[in-house]
Amino acid sequence: MNGIIAVSGMAYANAYIIRETRACLEPVYTEDVERELSRLQTASKECGRQLSDLIDGLKQDSGEEQAAILEFQYMLLEDENYFGSICNIVKNEKVISEYAVSKYSEEYRQELLALDNEYLNQRASDIKDIEERLLKNLNSKKDEAGNDEPIIVVARDLTPSRFVELSRGDLKGIILEEGGLSSHCVILARSFNIPCMVGVTGAIDDLDGAKTILLDAISGQIIKNPTSEKIGGYETYQREADKVKESLEEYKTKKTETADGKHMGVYANITSTEEVSALKGNGGEGVGLLRTEMLYMEKATAPTREEQIWFYSKIAKELENRPLIIRTLDVGGDKKIPYLNIPEEENPFLGFRAIRFCLENDDIFLTQLEAILSSCEYGNVKIMIPMVSTIDEFKRAKEKIDSLAKTKSLNVQVGMMVETPAAAIMADRFAKVADFFSIGTNDLTQYIFAADRNNKKVAHLNSYFNPALLRAVANICKEARKEGIEVDICGQAGEVEELIPLWVGMGVDNLSVSIPSITRVRRTISLCDTKKCKALVEKVMELSTQDEVKELLEKEKDKWL
Repeated sequence: MNGIIAVSGMAYANAYIIRETRACLEPVYTEDVERELSRLQTASKECGRQLSDLIDGLKQDSGEEQAAILEFQYMLLEDENYFGSICNIVKNEKVISEYAVSKYSEEYRQELLALDNEYLNQRASDIKDIEERLLKNLNSKKDEAGNDEPIIVVARDLTPSRFVELSRGDLKGIILEEGGLSSHCVILARSFNIPCMVGVTGAIDDLDGAKTILLDAISGQIIKNPTSEKIGGYETYQREADKVKESLEEYKTKKTETADGKHMGVYANITSTEEVSALKGNGGEGVGLLRTEMLYMEKATAPTREEQIWFYSKIAKELENRPLIIRTLDVGGDKKIPYLNIPEEENPFLGFRAIRFCLENDDIFLTQLEAILSSCEYGNVKIMIPMVSTIDEFKRAKEKIDSLAKTKSLNVQVGMMVETPAAAIMADRFAKVADFFSIGTNDLTQYIFAADRNNKKVAHLNSYFNPALLRAVANICKEARKEGIEVDICGQAGEVEELIPLWVGMGVDNLSVSIPSITRVRRTISLCDTKKCKALVEKVMELSTQDEVKELLEKEKDKWL
């Protein structure tokens, strides 16, 4: 069985199949409306008690950010639009509580799923969570506790509260038929470092009856009732993983510097407030990329200035003066937000997106900038402009920021993503006007090779080992050094272990990576000798193909130590 890797790793454990609570889809009428309303209130109070216990438990375990997800669930119980509508169905249609819960929950879910918005689609699982709890409590069925034995959960989707309950046991892995990479379950799994695969069509039926499961969220495979040979391979992996994990513990607190004393920062790329505690727990030294588009994608209208201030300020406070680089709205391309009314385009990745959109929509852009600047008092906040192609674009954006900052007597750093070939080629000019660079290797790679990374036919061209990309990064670093500005990498290439010696040799100041990779990247940096890494870069610059680069890095992997 195959699926999409959401959290990398391997797990072997007993299968734990979760089938949905059966909804009441046909109306069942009643004359005793008051009794039904009383049952609803009792069930609601029990749901609230259960959620409160889960929230308190998370907070005691320093999981405040994870608890915030469940607090939203708790608020639904007091929401007139949700719980009030259920009560009204019972009163107006004279039906039993189970039917009212199922009917309105399904209507609410379908409203969310009908939107062309992945984030809001994922929020439908929150409604499912409350529906299942209410139905179970209406029937006096207590939630099953997590198994004391190691388990791999198999489900259509997994609600946040269910995840928390199961994580109190020995939860080893998660396999979901649905779900997305931005879902709450995936965010939580990433925080707990639990291997997870999503989009595994037919997993419940295919794995039904399996005693054990081997989840390989590295190669992207799932094996039921694995052979002794496969189990032996997993055990070897686990021994090595335990050794690596133990060896990486010290890098959660050690200062990040090369063997010869050159400091490099290791930051994290994040999307939500829920990820900050995991960042800090893994030794992250800041946020190198806060993706703000999810704040817009989760709503039916643009977030208000006050909502954005709360979001940015909360993260800034919790980072405790660690750097927080906030990327302005990067909409367009693969990030569609219906209410922004961006017309359909033949080539959206080459179209009206990111800074191009923001410069033409002051109402959206200035509101975001005002909110970001208002959060500066709570931490070490910097602003980063995405998808810059021309000097004029950057100057226009910076003028807007400087004008707003002046009214607040602020002096905030304004940098740019270097992710278009134009920005890479003109790095010498951009370095004179930008306060810092952050190289977005994901987009820069696909634009350099004119190959859509989501197109299976051409995705192989997007290699971080290709000399064309490596030369571009080396040039960007060289021009940044001339002007004395900082240069970071915030794309996926920043955490590729074989390439880290090249980033050290090129003079990259900071790497912003996924949270689970922080300690591993910090350790690799500590093994690098700067002079030897520079010599390695010189050799790589003489090569012509990605195979030659890979061969050289493998051949000389001990020489940069």
